[in-house]
Amino acid sequence: MNLLEKFEKVAVEADNRITPADKAFCEKHQKAYETAIQSFQELAFFWEDMERQQKELLDEPGSDQAAYLRYLVSRGGPSIKTEEINSHIESLHRTLIGNIVHHFNSVYNVSASSSEIAANLLPSEPGHYRNYDEQEDKAFHEQLRSITIRYQDVVDQIILFLGGRSFAEQAFYELTEKCHQGAWNLSRKQAEYEQKKNIIRFTDQCNFENWRSYGQWEVSDSMKKILRGLAHYETGTYDLYPYGFSELLGYGRLNSSECEFSTCEKVKSLKLFKNGRVDMKFATEELASKFAEDYLGLVP
Repeated sequence: MNLLEKFEKVAVEADNRITPADKAFCEKHQKAYETAIQSFQELAFFWEDMERQQKELLDEPGSDQAAYLRYLVSRGGPSIKTEEINSHIESLHRTLIGNIVHHFNSVYNVSASSSEIAANLLPSEPGHYRNYDEQEDKAFHEQLRSITIRYQDVVDQIILFLGGRSFAEQAFYELTEKCHQGAWNLSRKQAEYEQKKNIIRFTDQCNFENWRSYGQWEVSDSMKKILRGLAHYETGTYDLYPYGFSELLGYGRLNSSECEFSTCEKVKSLKLFKNGRVDMKFATEELASKFAEDYLGLVP
């Protein structure tokens, strides 16, 4: 299947792969976007007509070139220019794309790129200013002001980004990929953890420092990736952290080397060591093995 056939297949399936709530969100923003474009186009037309009338009345040979603006712009009044209106119209395409992508990223915990999607849907900007061509630049801006982005095309691009996965599958895939990155040395393709019965032991994942006569602890960014996966393993959600996780995932330091997860059923505690080791203790050996298999990637 070539790229065109793949895109056509996705386009047919797009509305079937989003919920009624997603569709309602997209339709609302589509309408607001189109209304804004029409309103600003009308504003540009009326402003140009206002400028024309003032020029006809006030422009005289040798007079101030801006004399026609005397009755259009006041010291405390609005500053309006046709160029600024047109520039805003051109920016509305990226605003719509960004809002729709942000919605799906937030709701489904995926990481589609609005800038990449915009690059696929919007005309390409002419080359660098050193190769500036006035006619080419003018044609580009005219094209940019004449197009209308459809939310369906944005959704199609997001679905292509998912690579055939559902939104839920993509969210889990991205989460486990980050856990895998945190638990492995990818350049050497070597795991930096081992399982000892119901404990998974990680190396070089925390730091201890003496601070004002007492010690403080901090887990690594890699460990935080693993902990976000652990929270999902415990709760089955992406935005709910059990008691004790928020402190670990925050930017502050910890005063204790041991964290008990009293509200959790699968994971029981986390213990930090001065040599950088972190021990993650589970309720059973089977639960530890399941987390390693599904989130970290099994050691060969």
